[in-house]
Amino acid sequence: MKKILNKSFKKIHFLIVFTLIFSGCDKGLESININPNESVSNPSLDLLFGAIAPGFIGQTIDSYGITGHFCQQFANKNSDAGILNQDDDARARRTWETAYSENNGALRNATFLIYEAKNQDNQVYQAIGKIYKVYMLSYITDLFGDIPYEDAGQAFLFDDKSFLPKYDPQEMVYKQMNDDLIAANEMLSSAEANQLIDEDRDLLFQGDRLSWRKFANTLRLRLLMRSSNKQDVSSQIATIFSSPTEYPVLSTIEEEPVFSYASSSDWLFYDNGTDDIYDRRISATAVDIMKGEGGDNKVSDVQDPRLSFLIDPTENSVNAGTPEFVGQPVGVATDNAPNAERSLLSNNFTSLNKFWLITYAELLLIKAEAAHRGFITDDSKALTLAAVEASIGRYGIDTNTTEAQSFLSSVGDNFDGNELKTIAIQRWLNQINDGFEGYSVWRRMNFPTLTLGPDISVTQIPTRYFYSSKTTDKNQANADIAIARAPLNGQNTIYSKVWWDD
Repeated sequence: MKKILNKSFKKIHFLIVFTLIFSGCDKGLESININPNESVSNPSLDLLFGAIAPGFIGQTIDSYGITGHFCQQFANKNSDAGILNQDDDARARRTWETAYSENNGALRNATFLIYEAKNQDNQVYQAIGKIYKVYMLSYITDLFGDIPYEDAGQAFLFDDKSFLPKYDPQEMVYKQMNDDLIAANEMLSSAEANQLIDEDRDLLFQGDRLSWRKFANTLRLRLLMRSSNKQDVSSQIATIFSSPTEYPVLSTIEEEPVFSYASSSDWLFYDNGTDDIYDRRISATAVDIMKGEGGDNKVSDVQDPRLSFLIDPTENSVNAGTPEFVGQPVGVATDNAPNAERSLLSNNFTSLNKFWLITYAELLLIKAEAAHRGFITDDSKALTLAAVEASIGRYGIDTNTTEAQSFLSSVGDNFDGNELKTIAIQRWLNQINDGFEGYSVWRRMNFPTLTLGPDISVTQIPTRYFYSSKTTDKNQANADIAIARAPLNGQNTIYSKVWWDD
């Protein structure tokens, strides 16, 4: 559901700080110091809630930049990310600290919202705080492995465990996230009717409680399937799909949580006419698959209608009267080819100004995988084709055209014997600029098949982010415990694997 961001980040941040400080003035600093766990005179839950999405969304949209390169959704021209040089302390530190300490305080606001909503007996905002916390920290644990989760973002409590939180084992993080999403769904279902969500500050669902429940349960399915190689989650997945009243999930593309900026010039891929935007390109790996080619990654015989939406044919091929799509080669440190020889992002994409936090197509592909693996009894092929159709339609492309129908038929013809490959690659393509999700799909499902480029400076594609020295120095004892235990077993490297990655 579309909701335009119409409040500046700075204004929201100022209002929160102003409210938190001045609403507690009558208590004085003395009482705060005496009892730091005391609620700060019921600060505005609406203000806390309204600041969360604008805070974290930038890092999520920017995920195409490194993780999207690792899994070869994107391939920048002349970029060190293009040669997979992630053994970089500064990058690892930046990703960690942005999530935990920056993002306009998004994580802090989410955990403070949970805390204060509980104090004010507001189940609805407790639930939304939990959903946001899970969403933000799910991609951090998927990048690093063990992370602070239970005690994360709680420095406002002024105790040792909040300033120096323990690193929870990733298996436990996943259990806690699952429990939080179960609780969030229940709270939103049972909360009193007068506990309203501020629709003006709700950038995702305009105050609709049922939509938040669908978001929570769909996100829960993503995480359950992510952990399915390590633990038996089949009954939980089956229960969600068989109980739509108790566990509603996304059922149309119109129900998807989508973030849009008030000004399209804030969109990361906005065409500002500089070389920078022309250097941001979809990879040859992705383009070849979408052309109906791709070698071992082939999932259709005809062109994907999403391709011409995302990129343009090369300028030279258009001038020659033979339009052709050419993706950016991966793993190239210095690409001297003229822009006219590469496909650049289309006007459709540079003006898209939409980022989907999770999609209906993803939900259907999760369901297709569940059916293929015997968790449920549905038709895996039919679900996959419905997912691809939803992914095409989400861009506003007419799925009834001859081109679209021919592509869908071809995907179906190639499905048998390539079930998991097709499901994985379609998830990877579904929102091609969501690097966090694409990187996790590739690591767990091992599709698409990726090869190293000519200028690669590492021996293999990194499989996790490592804990940077500056990050661990701030919480050394707890970081050392995480590094020493499985699955790292003392090896804090980019080639170690997170818990769910076999």
